[in-house]
Amino acid sequence: MKIRTGFITNSSSTNFLIISKEELTENYLFEKLGFVTGGALEKQGRELCGNIMCALEGGLRYYDYDKPDYERIKEIFGDKSAKLYDRNKGYHAYWGYTSSDDPPITQFFTTDSFEIENKDFYLNGRACVW
Repeated sequence: MKIRTGFITNSSSTNFLIISKEELTENYLFEKLGFVTGGALEKQGRELCGNIMCALEGGLRYYDYDKPDYERIKEIFGDKSAKLYDRNKGYHAYWGYTSSDDPPITQFFTTDSFEIENKDFYLNGRACVW
């Protein structure tokens, strides 16, 4: 038996889904997440949005799916998200994952559950993988 000494981490990740009427940009995401230019959390908000935009490049964690579609969204994010996707034909759909090994503001996004829904933007960050 080997026993490891030193720092040991148990990292986690969160798969997320974004369905948006507008094409996703860092500035649009910043606005939709409720951050305000010149606000007290602007720096952290921009960092989070930048990390989320980068996370889109990595796809989903533990799934080998290229693009979002109804069945895959239903499997990973549930019925509600799949129905929103189906109801909003012509909207843009994105997915990716963040990690608890990311910078602090993104760690918070990763280790908590988020769902944001309004008429032209939906984010499901509830698919946590521990």
